[in-house]
Amino acid sequence: MPLWTDGIAVLPMYPNTYLRTYWQMQMRHEIFVAMSFDPRYTDRFNNIIKPAIRNVVIGGRALEPKRVDISKSGDSILTEIMDGVAHSQMVLVDVSTIGADKTTGNPYRNGNVMYELGLALACRQPPEVLLIRDDHDPILFDVTVIPHKTLDFTDPSKTVPQLTTLILDRLNERRIIEDTRIMITLAALGPEELEYLKAYYPRCGSGVVWQHKGTGNSGSLVAIPRLLDARVIQRVGTFDDGIAYTWTLLGYELARRAVEGGPNFQSVPTAIALPADCARAPLPPSNPST
Repeated sequence: MPLWTDGIAVLPMYPNTYLRTYWQMQMRHEIFVAMSFDPRYTDRFNNIIKPAIRNVVIGGRALEPKRVDISKSGDSILTEIMDGVAHSQMVLVDVSTIGADKTTGNPYRNGNVMYELGLALACRQPPEVLLIRDDHDPILFDVTVIPHKTLDFTDPSKTVPQLTTLILDRLNERRIIEDTRIMITLAALGPEELEYLKAYYPRCGSGVVWQHKGTGNSGSLVAIPRLLDARVIQRVGTFDDGIAYTWTLLGYELARRAVEGGPNFQSVPTAIALPADCARAPLPPSNPST
């Protein structure tokens, strides 16, 4: 039986699961956090990383931290890691030194965290990966080119806004239109799908829900299932007399590129910092796509 995450069927198999889920065009309002589960890092996550992430707003919604529950079984952990890396807004990795080798005395970092970092570097754009740490020890040569910051995790009042700024800077450097998923999907669009995008993109912005009114042998009858399969659009409910559709985040960017053309589109919407006194309302639970 598949696991359902925001309408995405995730099968407990890897690496096929990873490839299957990554190419579905869906980004959740989350930041995937890779870090040690050692109890020494609990306060760091709760008092600094979690509030820093929740201070960031995209499309009117605060982001949430996503961290895999260490109590899950092996297959389930790997599936959740792959799903989180593929569908988060970005990946935040705490690569802090956790000890020293007994023989050489050289510092080492958490192996599980470095595994998750490797997955992130394999599939995400560089601006979508941020490394943080609490040490000044030499870091692996392979990740020296990835932006990383040494932070003082003993002072939340200083470090929370500092980390929030780092996250905002990385998110706002993204160029979603350069995402490989968009380029491959765009290249595969047929004339029916392009006509559908040209018809609905100018009238339906990001976050807008619409109902298809076409009848007969309209090309839209062919385009809709193809666009659903490519995760360009998604079903979000029903009207009294039909199905309700909306864009996925990356699907809206693809529609912009398909309709307007041009090489200079920046990621939309822009990430902003949540005011300190802003009340947060709980988000409704996610349901599988119908």
